[in-house]
Amino acid sequence: MDAPLRTAPSGITPDFENPPFLGLPVLVTAGICLFLVFLFTAVRIYATVYVLKKWKLDDYVYCFSCTAGVAFIAFEISIVLSKPIGYHAWNVRESDVTKSSLMHLLAFSITLGPVLWLLKLSLFCFVLRHFGSVRWVKNCVYIGIIVLGLVFSGYTIIVTMSCGPLPGSDTVSYLNGVNRMQCSSPEGVTAVFSIITGTFNGIGDLYLIVISMPLVSSLRLSTKQMYGVYLIQLCGALVCLCSLMGVYYRYKSWQSTDLTGGQIPLYVVLALEMAIGLMIPCMPSFATIWRYYTDPNINDTGNLTTPNMRGVSSLSFSSPLILSQPESRATWRKTHLSIEEIPYRKTSSEYNQYSIRTPLPVHIQRMKALPSTPLPYPYTKSAPQSPTTPKSCRSMQLPIMFSHY
Repeated sequence: MDAPLRTAPSGITPDFENPPFLGLPVLVTAGICLFLVFLFTAVRIYATVYVLKKWKLDDYVYCFSCTAGVAFIAFEISIVLSKPIGYHAWNVRESDVTKSSLMHLLAFSITLGPVLWLLKLSLFCFVLRHFGSVRWVKNCVYIGIIVLGLVFSGYTIIVTMSCGPLPGSDTVSYLNGVNRMQCSSPEGVTAVFSIITGTFNGIGDLYLIVISMPLVSSLRLSTKQMYGVYLIQLCGALVCLCSLMGVYYRYKSWQSTDLTGGQIPLYVVLALEMAIGLMIPCMPSFATIWRYYTDPNINDTGNLTTPNMRGVSSLSFSSPLILSQPESRATWRKTHLSIEEIPYRKTSSEYNQYSIRTPLPVHIQRMKALPSTPLPYPYTKSAPQSPTTPKSCRSMQLPIMFSHY
């Protein structure tokens, strides 16, 4: 009889014929997570393309991170359905392990670092989009991206060097790479750096919550809108909890001889962390779509006081609504000019003749478009000093304050 992949603990007899399958929690969790990620991503894409009609940098980063995260969760399902993973290591013959399954296991360990970094990158960009105007938040985001990128890159390099196939690329070489002390031993460099990477992963999630907490209280939002902000922070706390649980399960799996079955709880936690982390940047899109279909819509034919009734059936009303005369956009804009759109007077000749030699700053050049002052320039001692004299330096004519274009 062939030897098992790992020696069974005392009191346990290996079962090669009908071993119990342990991967059902991973299949259920990964399936639910994929459905939720697809749903939230579809909402965000709809809000970006149809409602906002504008793509920003964090939208592109999220699309790339979402693709990597979905592929990672789907890869978990593929690994669990293969023979070694999903079963106890002492219930699997060493001869039954295929090269394909070992390559999947190695690829999962190698890609774990970059995928986690992409997830953190999308969350950092989410914080940067909403609080990027604050200088210290922007600096903290850049520092977090660089530090976590170095840690996750180091983990990928160490796993590649410690668990790679030796000396060739056949099944025996991949088994030799997995059975090396640096790869599978609890005292090996892979185990130590795996715990360090998981710890930094949890610290990164906690770091995201900490840098956004002081700014949440300063938001000027309604009570219902603040409920949405609190929901986002609650999801961030769940991501932080999943990452900390991942550290625990990493340590527990490395202390066990069950190389394959001991990874199942870690896979469940990673799928949850990946899904919730991808759902957080999509949550404001729900509010965007809600406002788009319920808030007043100003256009050339619609009424300013009528909500956007797009998609609402006219049969919902028992009696016809009496609407006021619609106000066109041109009329609305004439009575609602912003300060940037108010026209200024042309430059007065009296102002230009004294400033032609000296270039003026932009803000001063803009001020010269105001009506000319009644004060004479330059001031001479021979000028009359009576405030009733129109040309005196002490004369202030109130009509200048009410002049119209």
